[in-house]
Amino acid sequence: MADPETTIISYSSIHQFDIDQMIDEISLEFDQPISLKSKDSTQTIPNQYWVAINSDKVIGTIGVIEINNEFAVLKRMFLEKSFRGKRFGISKLLLQTAINWCTENGIKEVYLGTMDQFKAAQMFYLKNGFKRISENKLPYDFLNNPLDNVFFKRNLN
Repeated sequence: MADPETTIISYSSIHQFDIDQMIDEISLEFDQPISLKSKDSTQTIPNQYWVAINSDKVIGTIGVIEINNEFAVLKRMFLEKSFRGKRFGISKLLLQTAINWCTENGIKEVYLGTMDQFKAAQMFYLKNGFKRISENKLPYDFLNNPLDNVFFKRNLN
């Protein structure tokens, strides 16, 4: 069950500062901090983009980029460390928001890329119906982040 104090709402530019701060904090979780956002973060805003809000603070994000009315790519799924885990259910709520939008819009396949060090995220995707695939199984027009080296696909039927 998701934290009752957390709501998922559509992205607005007023959220960008909080998102940037959250992503900067997440990047520090690694032995070698990495940049998880582009220099101009507005360039990477997906077609559909949601934020998780708790106590008026952005604690998570997820986005969907629809490609040629054929498939979607999940992008920018981030969650503040203190809100991760099954007991909160916020990751699942974010993912379900994106999957519901895809289903409602007739999208049949959802892909995503992530980095090898995101082991917990990989387990989360597997538990939520995604299958790991090799990079050569991605659609030719998949929007790949050059840092991604692990890929997943989920069929929506």
